[in-house]
Amino acid sequence: MTETLHVRWKPGTLDTLLVTSPHGTLEWNALIFERVHGRDAMRELYLKGRTCVTREALPARHSTARRVA
Repeated sequence: MTETLHVRWKPGTLDTLLVTSPHGTLEWNALIFERVHGRDAMRELYLKGRTCVTREALPARHSTARRVA
């Protein structure tokens, strides 16, 4: 299963990206993003200011522990 990440530049920065996934928004360094997703994704960011990439979905976190009263 895959998920789509929406990526754009963080306003006022030159090397920080805002990466939005179904789980929330995180800040990523542009160099790390390029290493993970490649130069084509970075090229689109530089030209358009935003891009979408897909990746394997992270496994869901389900707690198996139950609170005991």
